[in-house]
This record gives sequence, structure tokens and C-alpha cells, in this order.
Amino acid sequence: MKLYSLLGFALLLAGQSAGQKVTTRPTFQVKFAGPSVMSTPTADKPQSKLWFMDSCWWVLLPDSVGPTLWQRTDKGWKERTEVSKRLKGKPGRADVWYENRVVTAVGVSADGLYIYRLTPGRSSSANWRARVLSRLNIPRENPEIETATIVRDAAGLWWVAADAGGGTVYVWSSEDAIHWSDGLLIGEGMAEDDICSISALKESVIVIWSDQKREAVYCREHINGQPAGNWSGIRVIEAGNKTADDHINTALSADGTLWVNTKNEVDSAGFPNLVLRVLAPGGEWRNFPYQQLDQEAGPSRPVVITTNHPDVVLGGYTVYDRKNKKRYADRIRFGIIDTTSADILVKQTDVIVPDTSLQIMINNITGPKAAFPSGGPWIILASDRKGNIYEADLKPFFDKPR
Repeated sequence: MKLYSLLGFALLLAGQSAGQKVTTRPTFQVKFAGPSVMSTPTADKPQSKLWFMDSCWWVLLPDSVGPTLWQRTDKGWKERTEVSKRLKGKPGRADVWYENRVVTAVGVSADGLYIYRLTPGRSSSANWRARVLSRLNIPRENPEIETATIVRDAAGLWWVAADAGGGTVYVWSSEDAIHWSDGLLIGEGMAEDDICSISALKESVIVIWSDQKREAVYCREHINGQPAGNWSGIRVIEAGNKTADDHINTALSADGTLWVNTKNEVDSAGFPNLVLRVLAPGGEWRNFPYQQLDQEAGPSRPVVITTNHPDVVLGGYTVYDRKNKKRYADRIRFGIIDTTSADILVKQTDVIVPDTSLQIMINNITGPKAAFPSGGPWIILASDRKGNIYEADLKPFFDKPR
């Protein structure tokens, strides 16, 4: 496995660039009618809601009545209302898979999973088409689903993984994203709030889940082309020492390395609170605890995003303000992953720091599943409990000098 070091990008972040800009105020707002558990639109932890298409960024976010599609234009973010009209009433809290100008998403409600597809016209200015493809059969009564993720493997098979209540993990598969298998149980016995995430590797798909009861992080793998029910046995990524918490976010490098950014449940000052888990193309897992919790600030909800540079993989997280219960000083921080450094995440910098006069708590970073593009900005979003969306462009902070 290639372990990334500072060699080859020593000049990176050598000084403050004129293009670097820390976000202090909302960029746009998603509307909610009254109090809502979905008023932080960029949740959930393992989900990706952004994609880069036709030289601009797009994002799928929930509002009070369903999914909403937004386009990043020269004049700011613009809602494409034709999508919200066509998907009204369907769950808007979604994970997206973008491929060849087509978006396929799994929308999550507490008791159901919907698959829908968004297709643009020939140009970005043309209307989008949106339709529901399927509703997945949930094998449990009153499932209380927390989250779900969707991928398409290299052989063309679609997969969805979700926690389905009662400490269970299920997967569904489909050849056309319309007709889906029954849910297949691949993990059980976890805590009610444990979650999972599915990732597409070069020759397989892998489901990773947390198990706070057993203090473990597990995975199972399906090899492309094998019968959909053929999954490997459960493999332990790490166990013991409160290594598991319900925070999982993944990204795949071009060389086949899988990066998994997680939180543990140690939650004690002076000890690392995050764990980077790295799966080499050859199949070896390595675990790297990092980012200590202290009396004033605590790291949480980590994410990982690859870039067009093979030696620049970015990690980010929310910094919780532990001095104030209202947490109006929370912020979003990113750095470069360097597994040869004791710090693991180096060149860290705050990229979203909301003005404290706003009296909000920022959280829930979302980025793309794919690597950041070479020909565009590197956009991530986060949100507050009022439906406000905050944008940061990471490229001026972390792009390698040409």
C-alpha cells in the first residue's frame, strides 16, 4: 500500500493564498416549514450529495416536502424547481450516485427507501427529468432506518446498504435500478444507532458497519460477477478500546485504496477521537487513530475526499465547541491525509467558521463520491439547524502548485 507523506508537496500551503477564503456566512438556504428533524439538509454521515457535471456543481438536498436539486452558477446556487415538483412527497434525505450525466439516488425515510433517478436535458439550462424507480422492500416491521447509501459496481450491478432497525444491516441488489432483490441480512446484533456504508471497489463492493456493543468495526465483501447472495464472511477491521461509533465516510483512490474516516467512542480528553481506516488494494487493513479531544474542542463527523492528485487525499471534520453548550463556535476543518505523520491529518485549516452573531451550530459536511475535478473548484457543503447551507472551496487551500 502506498502511504502518503509530505514528500512531493512540500510547497503545499506554504503561505496564505489570495484565493483562500474562509466562509463565515450562509451561501443559500433550503426552506423548512416549522421545526423539522431534517433541518440540517447536508446530513447523513456516510452520504454524498454533490457531483460535478457540465463544468458546474450540483447538489440534492431535502426540504419540507421532498428532494430539491440545486445548481452552482456564476450568480450563486439556483434551485431547479422542476425536480422538487416531480418528486414531491418522497424522502429528500438521499445518497447519490453520479455516472455519465445520470443521477441515481436512494432517498431515506424512517420506514422506507426509495430509488429515484434524475436525468438532465442536453444542456445544463434544460429542464431535468425526475422519476421514482422503485421502493425497496424492508424485511422488518417498524424498521426505523437511520441512513442508506447506493453504488454501482464495475460489473453494472446496483447495490443499496442500510441499517434497518434492531441493530441489523441489509443489502439490496438490482440489474436496472428498477427491479430490486429482497433485502439480504449481512450483519446483526449492533446498537440501534449503529450505521453502515457501501463502497464500490475495483473488483467488488464492500459494506462497512459499526458495532458499538462489541466495540468493533466490521466489513463484508461481494466480488463482482458472483451471485448477488454470495458475500464473504464477516471480517474485523478493528475491535476493542471503544473503537466503534456510528460515524463512517468513505472514498476510493484511483489506485484502488479505500479510505474510511470514522469516529471512535473513547470521548476522553487527551485521547484520539477519530480513526482513519485504510484498505490497501491487496486487502490489508490499517487503522490510524488521530485528532485528540481536548477540554475546549472535540472532532466529530469526519469525511474523506480524494482529488485528481494521487498523493492528495483530504480529510475533514466538524470541530465541536465544548466551552459553550449552545456550540455557536463550531467550525469545519480540513487537512491532508499523511499516514507517515504522527498527526495523520496535516496542514489543517478551518474552512467554514460561521460568524458567532448568527447563533448557529454548523455540522454535517457533504462532498462528492468521486475525486475532486482538475478543471473546477473543490466544493464541500455543511449546514445548520435552520436549513442554511455553507459552502467552502478547498482548492485554493490544498491544490498542488503547478
